[in-house]
Amino acid sequence: MEQAASWRRNSKLTSSLQNFYTPKSKYLLALHSCSESFGIAVKDIENPGTSIKSEVFNIGRSLSNKLFSCIDQILPRKFWKQIIRISVAKGPGSFTSTRLTISMARTIAQQINCSLDSMSSFHLMATRLHKDLKQNETFNPFWIKENLPRRGLLAGKYQLIKIHKEYNFYEFREIISPKLIKSEHEINPSIKASNNIEKDVLTLINFSLYCQNAKINSKWEKILPIYPTSPIDNKNL
Repeated sequence: MEQAASWRRNSKLTSSLQNFYTPKSKYLLALHSCSESFGIAVKDIENPGTSIKSEVFNIGRSLSNKLFSCIDQILPRKFWKQIIRISVAKGPGSFTSTRLTISMARTIAQQINCSLDSMSSFHLMATRLHKDLKQNETFNPFWIKENLPRRGLLAGKYQLIKIHKEYNFYEFREIISPKLIKSEHEINPSIKASNNIEKDVLTLINFSLYCQNAKINSKWEKILPIYPTSPIDNKNL
């Protein structure tokens, strides 16, 4: 029954994409794997009227075996050479999944010579979570925090700069990228981190669209994963 349901789901997805891809299209590709769900989004910038195609795959820890096949379902490999920009969530998150996705994004960007944008997973959350602030605090700096078992408190600091309505993109400044914080008294106001890969991967691709239209050239060599906790630093263990 589960296999049949999966087949029907994939058949519907394939059918809905048949009219989305053309030989003349140019694509933006967004990848988010900082949790046990893998989010993918694709936008054809040659056809502004087309909607963003996205999907979230709840694949747990099997990303290493399913990375290529998941992307292939959303953007078939024969169209990968038509990708003109990639964006990727760089953590914090699952060590293995984040590393795998960034490695793949860097490889594709290098081979097809395209820009590679990146955002931390907390930075992406800011678009959703800042709405929990008081109205008079909307443009004030705030923290996003997460308690890590046996590791401590992880937090990053953000501030809303501008809302780009034409790209459906909220521009935030990442004042402090996610790192371990000694005391919760240091971070105020703060909002608890929460994953919503379905929404955050759309924020990621809208960010990439903004960068594309602003003619920002992002080098793939500079994109590295965020590892707030170090396996060689006993203070963080």
